[in-house]
Order: sequence, then C-alpha cells, then structure tokens
Amino acid sequence: MKNQYLYAILAACLMALIFSAATWAEGENLADYHAGMNGCESCHANEEPSADGAYEFEQCQSCHGSLAEMDDNHKPHEGMLMCADCHAVHDVNVGDKPTCEACHDDGRIAK
Repeated sequence: MKNQYLYAILAACLMALIFSAATWAEGENLADYHAGMNGCESCHANEEPSADGAYEFEQCQSCHGSLAEMDDNHKPHEGMLMCADCHAVHDVNVGDKPTCEACHDDGRIAK
C-alpha cells in the first residue's frame, strides 16, 4: 500500500516537471527565465551589466559549473570563451542551442 502512494507521488512529480518545462521554455528567452529566479541580479551586480562580462560569467558558473565540468561541446572552450559568447541570453529562447557553425564551419576554427 505504501509503495502505491509513493509511485503515485513520483508520477505526479514527474508530470509536473514535464508540464513546467514545456511551459517555461515556450517563447521565453534565457534572460527572462533567469530573472524569474532573483530578478536581474540573478546575473548582474546591481541590475547592470558589467563592462567585460566577467561577473555574469561567474554567475553562470556558480549554477552550471565551469566549462571544463560540462559536456564535450563545452570543455574545449575552457579559458577561451565566456557563456555569453555563444549563448546570447537576451536574444535566445530557452532550449535553443547556439550556432557552433558560426565559428567552426567557416574554416576559421577546426571542429
């Protein structure tokens, strides 16, 4: 009997997670999604962008980890790029992937 309740609760949580992921991802850009957590200060000090983007990069890493800790697409960029170099947070929607071809398929940078 206890297992039935546990399975029902787990199934309800899974459905809520699936529904919420579909809801927030639809048409919401990354900046709005992150601002929903703690306002603009989720990413910016005093709600203003830093001059060099370093503060924002630190904020990304505080939640998502360093590039070296991420998947194989991110690891080679450690020490060379910041998140916003590829993820245009005010322009790109949640779930959209950056266009790697902008640098890699035009012959400037090897894959």
